[in-house]
Amino acid sequence: MKSLRILTYLLILLTGCSNSKDGSRPLIVYAAPAVRTPLEQIAKDYETETGRKVELRFGPSETILTQVGMPSPAAPADLFLPADSSYVETARDRRLISDAFPIATMKVVVLTAPGNPKKVADWNDLLRDGVKVAVPNPGAAVGKVARDHLTKTGKWNSLVARVVDTGTVTEAANAAKLGAVDAAIVWDAVASGYKDQTVLKLPEFEGVTARVDLATLKQSADAAGAKRLADFIAGEKGIRRFREAGFDVNLVGAK
Repeated sequence: MKSLRILTYLLILLTGCSNSKDGSRPLIVYAAPAVRTPLEQIAKDYETETGRKVELRFGPSETILTQVGMPSPAAPADLFLPADSSYVETARDRRLISDAFPIATMKVVVLTAPGNPKKVADWNDLLRDGVKVAVPNPGAAVGKVARDHLTKTGKWNSLVARVVDTGTVTEAANAAKLGAVDAAIVWDAVASGYKDQTVLKLPEFEGVTARVDLATLKQSADAAGAKRLADFIAGEKGIRRFREAGFDVNLVGAK
């Protein structure tokens, strides 16, 4: 009986290993919330076209970088899509990725509350008494990029008393949408989804951008499958979804 149980266990292990490469398991993508809108649509498109399931796992860029650095033997990830290419470069330095593909660019903007009741129009308006500004924490790419830039230009200390910490760029944008804050520092691609709110492109954030890169991971149990999905995301059909979602894809070489 014991021998039979051991044999059964071995068969399960062998079957699982085989399934990981035959397309029966989902392809796993770790991604930042900033790319949720296009990526969810791309996953549906890919599943419809190929029949292969895609599992999306969202989290702040720093968090998903940590997660892909500690892969689960039972469910290794296939692709990594943070909100800024610096995280891909860090993953490359840690020998976590096989290849990278340029996808889009994003810019830092200010999203106001609906109706803009505090009449926020420029940087000085953000510094007025009573104004609350949502800023994602440094674990999120836009939080790190914006805070680093404002610190470098000597403006962070004047803003910090007005700052309301949020976890992700989506949480910051939603805080503005609900009127919990008067403005939020977010990516322009994210702000484009909030149609009833004013988006300000302030000179203080001129040139503060992120390049969105997609990476295939060495830990993938199905490298060929991961590459096919990456080609789909970085190809014409995937890039179209990013463009529809408000991302700037003009500066990258879509396949």
